[in-house]
Order: sequence, then C-alpha cells, then structure tokens
Amino acid sequence: MKRQTAHPCPLPALVVAAACVVVSLCRAAEQVTTNAAVPPRAATVLTTAEQVHQLSRETAALGLPAVLRGVVTCSLPDSGGLVLQDATRGIYVDQAAALLPEAPRIGDLLEVEGVTDPGQFAPQVHARRLTRLGQGELPTPAHPTWDQLINGSFDTQFVEMEGIITDVRADSVVLLTHGGKLKANLFNAIGPSNRVALASLEDSRVRLRGCLFAMWDAQTHQVRVGEITMYYPILSVSEPAPNDVFALPRKRASELRLFDPQASALQRARVSGQVVHEHEGEFFVMDGTNGFRFIPKGVTSFAAGDLVEVVGFPSLTGPCPILREAVARTTGAAELPKATPLDPEDFFRPGYDARRVRIDAVLQGLSADQRTLELQSGLQRFLARLTGAGRHHPPRPAPLAEQAANALGIPVGSRLELTGVYAGRGGNPATGGEIGSFELLVDSPADILVLARPPFWTLPRLLILVGALVAVLMLALFWIRLLHHEVQTRTAQLQVEVREREHAEQQRALATERSRIARDLHDDLGSSLTEITLLATAGPGQEVTSQEASERLETIAGKSRTMVHALDEIVWAADPERDTVSSVARYLASYAEEYLAGLRVACRVQIPQAFPERVVSGEVRHGLFLAVKEALSNAVRHGHATEVVFRLRLAGERIEISIRDNGAGFDLDSHPTGHGLLNLRSRLEGVRGRCDIQSSPGSGTTVVLELPLNSHPAKT
Repeated sequence: MKRQTAHPCPLPALVVAAACVVVSLCRAAEQVTTNAAVPPRAATVLTTAEQVHQLSRETAALGLPAVLRGVVTCSLPDSGGLVLQDATRGIYVDQAAALLPEAPRIGDLLEVEGVTDPGQFAPQVHARRLTRLGQGELPTPAHPTWDQLINGSFDTQFVEMEGIITDVRADSVVLLTHGGKLKANLFNAIGPSNRVALASLEDSRVRLRGCLFAMWDAQTHQVRVGEITMYYPILSVSEPAPNDVFALPRKRASELRLFDPQASALQRARVSGQVVHEHEGEFFVMDGTNGFRFIPKGVTSFAAGDLVEVVGFPSLTGPCPILREAVARTTGAAELPKATPLDPEDFFRPGYDARRVRIDAVLQGLSADQRTLELQSGLQRFLARLTGAGRHHPPRPAPLAEQAANALGIPVGSRLELTGVYAGRGGNPATGGEIGSFELLVDSPADILVLARPPFWTLPRLLILVGALVAVLMLALFWIRLLHHEVQTRTAQLQVEVREREHAEQQRALATERSRIARDLHDDLGSSLTEITLLATAGPGQEVTSQEASERLETIAGKSRTMVHALDEIVWAADPERDTVSSVARYLASYAEEYLAGLRVACRVQIPQAFPERVVSGEVRHGLFLAVKEALSNAVRHGHATEVVFRLRLAGERIEISIRDNGAGFDLDSHPTGHGLLNLRSRLEGVRGRCDIQSSPGSGTTVVLELPLNSHPAKT
C-alpha cells in the first residue's frame, strides 16, 4: 500500500499497512537473506539511520517503512534530496524538496517518514512525508581515518578533515593528509570569483568540514580511491603557507625519528645532504652515515654528488624517512661518499636504505633490455638496475639470458662487484615490519667490476650434459631391456632344446643299454643255453651211457652256474638301485673274492668303510666291471698268480682300483701289446677313465684303474 504524503493516515489504515508489511516480509524471507542488524519482524518501522545503512541491497529494495528524525547536514536543491543525520549517522533522503513548501536548509530539524530504497551506492530512504520541527544543531563532526576515507564507509557523514593544500584545480583541491594524498571536490563552496583566493591557500594547512560523499563507479559500484566530494564545506586555515620554507630549523636525517612535540606528517622538516641517486623522480640523499629520500613537488633536476637542502613533509613508514611534496635547492657539490661493503646477512637491515653500498655477487641472468641484473650473494637473491648513465642504449631483441650477458660483455655466472644505492621495500618501523626485498640502483656500467669469469661447467652446460647422460642411460636401459627380452626368449628356446636333447640322450642311452643287455644276453646266455641244449640232447640213433650222462650233467650244472653269474652281472649293471659308489665297490670286491676263490687263488680285499653319495651310471658300472674282470682273468690265466690283492680307494673326485698279483709278470717294453691290454684301456677310455699297467718279469703285475665320479649326488 502507498501512503498519502499530504496527510497522515488514520489508525485503522496504519494497522492494515503494518499487517501487509509483515506478510511481505514473511514471503521475502524465503528468497533473500537480510543483514543481522535488521530489527525483528515485530518492529516493522526503522527508526535510526544506522538501521537503514545496515540493510543489504536486496532487503532495502523491499521498501521497509522508516521514520527518522535528525538534522539536515546537506541539501541538494538540484536533485531534490538531502542528508539527514541523527545520533547514529547520516542517511540520504530523496524526493525531499517536493514535500516542503520551502527548500530544507542546513541545520533544520526534520522528521522523515518513508520507505527504504537500495539507492545507487548505499541504502537510502525514499521520503513520503516530511515535517519541519524547527532549528537544530549540526552534529559533532567525525574525524575519519585514511582507511575510512578511501573505502566509502563514511558516505553521507558529517566530517572534518585536516591537510595541506598541495594543488588547486577547478572546483577541487588536493590535500596531503596524514594517510596520503586526497582529491576533494568542493561544490558550491566558492564561486568562480573566489578561486584566486582559494589558490592563495596553496601550501596552507586547512580544515574542511562538511557532509562527505564517496566517489564511486556507476557500473561496478566500487569506490574511487583517493577522491571524495563535499557540498557547502566550511574551510578554515590552521596554518598559513610559509613565506620561506628554508627558514625552518635544520634537522639531521637521524633526528626525524626522535621525539619532537611539533613533529607530524603535516609539519615540514628541513634536512641537508648529498644526492647519491635519482630513480623515477625519487631522489636518494645521504646525510653522513644516514640516508633519506625526497619526492619533489614539481619537476626538479639534481645530479649525483650535489649538496642539497630539502624541505618536505616527512613520512616515517618506510625503511628510511621520505620527504613528500618536497622543495629542494642546491648548496654545492662534492665527491660521492665511499660505498659501504654489504654482507648477505645485512641485506635486510633498514639502516642501509638510501646509502651507497658495495656487494659481491654472482650474475644469474640479465633482462632483455640489459638494464636489470639478477644476482645472488650467498643464499640471497636480489636485483640490480642500471638507472644512470648509459641507459639510452638502443634496445636489443629479447635473447636468452646468457646471450644478453655476452652482449653486455658479462657472461652469466661471473662474480661481480657492484657499487650502487640500496633501495629497500617494506620495513615499516612503526609496525615492526622488516624489509621484504631490495634493489641495488647502479648509476652506470662503470660501477660494475668483474672479479671472476664463470667456470666452464655452468649450470646450463651441466644440465645439458646431465640431459645427454640421462638420454644415453635411457637408450641403454631400453637396449638392455631388448637384450634381456631376447636372452629370455633364447634361454627359453635353449631350455626346450636342452630338454629335447636330454630326452633324446636318455632315449639313446636307454637304447644303448638295451642293446648291451640284449648283446650280453645273447653272447653270454645264448651261447651257454645252446651248449646246454646240445649237451642235454642225444643225437639220433645214439645211446648215452650213464657215465657220459653224469659228465654231461656236471657240465650242464657248471654252465648253469656260469649263466646265473652272468645273469647276475647283467641285472646288477642294469639295476638303477645299484647306481652308487658303495654298491660298485662291494660288488666288485665280492666278485673278485668269489672268482678267485673258485680258482683257488688267494685274494685280499681292501676297501673303505664309508663312501660318498655319488651316482655311477649303469654303462660306467658295466665297463668298470668288465675291466676288473679282464684284469683278474689276465692275472690268473697269463700271470699264473697265486695271490691277488684287490684294493679300492677314493682319491678326491676319482675312484681308483688297484689289482696287484704275484704272478710271472712281463716286460712292458718288449712284450707285444695283446688284445687284453687294449681291451682294458679302451673300456676305461669309453667311460672317461684311465688304465695304468705296471709289470716286470718275475715281479708280478699291477693294474690301476682310475675313474672320475659323477658330480651329481646319488638318488635317495
């Protein structure tokens, strides 16, 4: 519902209006979030300017009812609005001039009834009714801080500011305040005819009192930093501009931080010193062993070495004092002071700011314009800038850092001695802040001395070498991987071939063993069985006498025993359970005893008590047995021995069998080699053994048989 602006509403209408507002608030609460300072729903009418200002733009757009009472601090007839300030703060009220017969004046006490509006910058009140209550008193002005001046929080507040007028422009002045420079737009304060009088106040210390309006961007709603507006301000001069600024008492740079009851950011100070550098309009001056900076008010030209007097407004928030809006004059010239050596542990001490220093450092890089050097001293990195003579060299294309350094004649990695002015950043003594970084301002390339050229193995070259080695290593790893894969493949193929060959060898050995067994059965048993058959069978028409039958039976019995022994030999040679050294030794010893006992020849057997667990294949056992059998047969048949010594011993990985008889012997040199000796050697060589025969006439014969043992342990 809209209120009547000309007459007050009756009580029932107010009740209905209040009910409608409550319903609107309940519905809007589901869509918007109001500020914590909004009064409870039960209190539907806003009564202070602070309550209106605390509303968010969304809540203010709901048109909440407001009834405010306060003093007019600013009236804008052109827009029809005014600023009303109560005990809490000021608030802008639009559509105010049309509701009163006369335009409101500054100091009027008014009561405003209306609704909230989001406004273009901050919440405001859209007036529905105005009541003039009489003449009021202007509120006590607030003294905003620099932060409050630039963040817009004191918009529409009645304030008082103090500063130095440093510049006068059309309808505005530039004030140097305690926090910094501020542009103040002054409207309807002084007419065009009085601008000359305002200009006469330049360099004066003044106070501005009035209603402050923040300057803001209409699209982004962001505050313009460093600019405000005042309508109808009251301007008073606190201190007129000095006739001669150099008439002030002179101070040392070190005294600017000492106690002085008259000192402030708006109180000029006069300091003398020697200019040591200029960079971007800021001059660095040394006063003995102390340094300070000054920023001139206008265009000023001083050279390094000039002796100057400087008058300005001191700022003590940096690493060294800075005189702002300074006026300087030359008093002479002198040689520059000697540079102080600076170690890395002293890099961030504020006492070196604005002083000439000398630093030893290693060049890490150079900018494309060859005016900025990146340096390292110890573990600290910093920049050095060539800002003096020689800075007007023609620019070069942007090369690599090392190429740029070579173009200047200083290769990257060189050890340099640089002389320049220390320019720190940060380091506010008031807040206890330390210098965060610094730059060395070098006047000319002549202030750079090359102490040592870089070693051959610079970091880029080392990285290139490491990269090449890594590439070679990767290629080698890749090649090794391929070789490993090929080796694995070839190994698998060889394993298959070995298994196939082993299988073929086993089959061949098995076939050979079968052939041998078949041959032995045929040679030893077959001929004996044939002979037994002939003995047991009489020819056709023949009669066998009892004596002849008895003789044949004895012969058959002997042949049978021989066949049993031969069969036992064949079975022993083929039995895999007998593939041990102990079995071979015991069997051969037993055979020698039985064989010689049947021929009534004495036999002495010498064998060890224990034997190693080694495998002796059937083929080897058979060959060894035939060799022993041949040696025993030769000792009895050819040597006519009456005693044979059979000795078996182990010599390392070889088995040695010695058969020594006491027979007739023979001369090895004159005796022709018979088939028996050849058979012995051939049998031993067939199983990788060796046969050694020692004999002499009348001294018997010794046959030594040596055979290597299998390297594989015996099967259990």
